[in-house]
Amino acid sequence: MAYDLVVVGGGAGGTGAALTAARLGLRTLWLERESALGGTGVHSLVSVWQPAYTSSRLAAEIAERLLATDQAHFTAPRADTPSGRPIYRRDDAASYADTLQRWRDEGHTLLGPALTYDAGAMASLLEEMAAEEPCLTVRLGTVFLEALSEAGADGLRRLRAVRVAQDGEVEEVAGGHFIDATADLAVADSAGCQIRWGQEPRAAYGEPSAPEQPSLRLNGWTLCFECHEGPDRVDLPGEGSGPPADWAHISELPGGGYNVNMVYQLAGETGWRLGRELAREHLLRNIAGRWAGVRRAYGLEGYGITHLAPRIGVREGPRLVARYVLREQDFHRGDFGRHHPDCVAWTDHALDRHGPDGGCTEAANGPVGVPLRCLQPQEYDNLLVACRGAGFSSIAASAVRLQRTMMELGEAAARYITTGDVPVAQLPAQDRGARHA
Repeated sequence: MAYDLVVVGGGAGGTGAALTAARLGLRTLWLERESALGGTGVHSLVSVWQPAYTSSRLAAEIAERLLATDQAHFTAPRADTPSGRPIYRRDDAASYADTLQRWRDEGHTLLGPALTYDAGAMASLLEEMAAEEPCLTVRLGTVFLEALSEAGADGLRRLRAVRVAQDGEVEEVAGGHFIDATADLAVADSAGCQIRWGQEPRAAYGEPSAPEQPSLRLNGWTLCFECHEGPDRVDLPGEGSGPPADWAHISELPGGGYNVNMVYQLAGETGWRLGRELAREHLLRNIAGRWAGVRRAYGLEGYGITHLAPRIGVREGPRLVARYVLREQDFHRGDFGRHHPDCVAWTDHALDRHGPDGGCTEAANGPVGVPLRCLQPQEYDNLLVACRGAGFSSIAASAVRLQRTMMELGEAAARYITTGDVPVAQLPAQDRGARHA
């Protein structure tokens, strides 16, 4: 069977693409290698939507459905810990609209409310939402192997099919259009699209913060976990490693306990060189060396680790050299990307580099816009990329990599494929201005 659209990848970008396309009437096939949908939010336990602006309709719907079943709640930072470091606790006074505002005070000392959800509930909800769409077929446990292309019009190529494997059986799946939502550009790379790793030199895009020479440095990796009252229920290495940092991002979970993200644990380039198995061992040693200090800093001495993320949280990998590459200058200009005619998504999340030379720079001039061209490879006319590997510089990627932004990119890609028109995102009814506080 040939599909109108084949979406490869079950994370946030794939969610936005597959559900939107099916609702618009496209016969859509959604492929995911894992046994559940949800991507990083589910498999890496990054089950917190950080405060940042987005106009994603699907994200708001998902939040509403999770909230209705008490599988999500709003959390806000409270500086009531022994160290004074903020911990995100349940906030029943917050609303979804509050999570779209990055800052809650003029001094920029506290972030606004976030949405924290149960990872398993998210996977179940996405499966339920997919089953509601008659135009959508989902295939879990399906591994992408190869992109098959042919000559197209105007000097561009076209994908005609993807080769996949499921339960030991290999087959070709034909489609009219394809969306790569694999995070690490499995489809685009196989198709021969130009991609880039690491930090570009300053000469590439004129970015003020870029290094003079290209660098292989990548945003850091993290292994998240959940903790509850009682002893540790997982085995950690006897000897810990890493600096004795006691800072973490900790959010109260809907069913009790806390989600713990130690934020920076391993340089991204080191993780890629080690491979997932050895990198996980390193991250476990890092947790073993830091957990006691984190518990003291946040008043969680009576809590033990109950669940480790099955998958490492990876913030950066290969990125597409698209028809336009979003860059640091776009971020600093902000203003909802009005300098581009084709913005399909927005975010005002910080430029947030996790590493020894990292830093966090907030969006002083409001949300940056992401042009549709960032999703379009230079080489193909029926392939779009809707994931963290889209056309972003290494610097800009740190601001647009979060789940709701990826979901919005997927929605835009599906609308573009359906209509052929650029689905320019509408400015909010009330322009939030420079600080949109």
